[in-house]
Amino acid sequence: MKSLESRLHIGLGISLFVLIGAVWWSGHEAMHRTADAFVLSRLEHDAEGLVGALTRRADGHLEVGNQRLTPVYHQPFSGHYFVIETVDGQRIRSRSLWDQDLADRPLSPGTSAHWRAIGPDQQRLLVWEGGYHLDGIEFALAIAEDVTALDRALAFIEQLFAGLAIGGLVIMLLVQRFVVRRAFAALAPVYQDIERLESGQTLALTERVPSEILPLVRKLNRLLLHFAQRLERSRTVAGNLAHSIKGPLSLLRQQLKDPDLNIAQAPRQTLIDQVERLRQLAERQLKRARLAGAGGAGVRFNPNAELPTLARLLGRIHAPKILDIQLDLRTSGLLSVDREDMLELLGNLLDNACKWAIAHVRCSVTVLGDEIVIRVEDDGPGCSEHDIAAITERGVRLDEQISGHGLGLAIAREIVESYQGRIRFHPASTLAGLCAEIRLPVGDGQWPSPC
Repeated sequence: MKSLESRLHIGLGISLFVLIGAVWWSGHEAMHRTADAFVLSRLEHDAEGLVGALTRRADGHLEVGNQRLTPVYHQPFSGHYFVIETVDGQRIRSRSLWDQDLADRPLSPGTSAHWRAIGPDQQRLLVWEGGYHLDGIEFALAIAEDVTALDRALAFIEQLFAGLAIGGLVIMLLVQRFVVRRAFAALAPVYQDIERLESGQTLALTERVPSEILPLVRKLNRLLLHFAQRLERSRTVAGNLAHSIKGPLSLLRQQLKDPDLNIAQAPRQTLIDQVERLRQLAERQLKRARLAGAGGAGVRFNPNAELPTLARLLGRIHAPKILDIQLDLRTSGLLSVDREDMLELLGNLLDNACKWAIAHVRCSVTVLGDEIVIRVEDDGPGCSEHDIAAITERGVRLDEQISGHGLGLAIAREIVESYQGRIRFHPASTLAGLCAEIRLPVGDGQWPSPC
């Protein structure tokens, strides 16, 4: 079970159930013991009165003076009964027992006992019995009282208490649910900051949270700051490294092309190709650093804010060619894809389109259902079906005369596949050149996880 609220409800419910059960059992025992003690005290007093009413006849048997008995012992099934039994078998029963009898137990003088029994007319009897010795005769006197009405009254009180306890339990669970939800509501600013963190609108979580989770929030903020600083340092180092090796690589390339250099043509060309490859990689890292800008890791992509800047940058890179880069952006707000990934993807596609375009490049971004659809077209010469099949292979470049490193489209394909998306190339429908079409799945606004 993962829900904290459910755990709290179950824990409190079990605790209250055990507590209320213990209170109910204690109350039950206390009420019954108190009621029985009161009735037994009265029965004991009545027994003493009966003993006082006994006399020994001339034949040696005991006799009860009827004139000293209360009327309840003469009324049949009145609920008040007694039985006197001597050691020699004489048995005296109250007239209220009518033709019924009352079970008793043999007791020695000076001892007593009490118990519950079912009496005449299914009456619930509380029986008290004592052992006596009178004028040389040992006998036991059992006296009983119907406590059916008393038991019903106690049962009613118990049911009332049980109902109140169940109602109290339900009310306490509801109150606890309200309190727990109020406590969780205090975390709402953190949830909002997490969403703003995803969209790049903030760099840290708010510390206006309950004191119990404030240490956790502060640790997360320190971790976020540490990651942001590490990312910035990595970008800076990559950019500086790429920038610093460009000069030596250019010098090395020029020297390799010097005809006075005593080296065979085949190894010369191999070295020139490898140097050129290193220079292109350095340019790529520099471009990535420029495109990434100041955004943090995990920032969402806003086409309306990012693509105009990217189009202007590519326009300057491909000068003096005069290009009309048209943007058709049918989205609003942030898309649930990583900003840096999209800048690299669109940067590569637009850069390739700008290389081949004569004058026009068109880029459209729209959301259709649960997909982000991106199309980049140019008015260049286009590609044959054979070239389209090989165009995304790493390092393949169709025209060696055009500046480029041959990695852009392959990298674009890898980015698309990491989002479990699709990329395909086909003749452009509006500009007559090549069209790159990308479809990235986005479901319910959730971030598509790169593989």
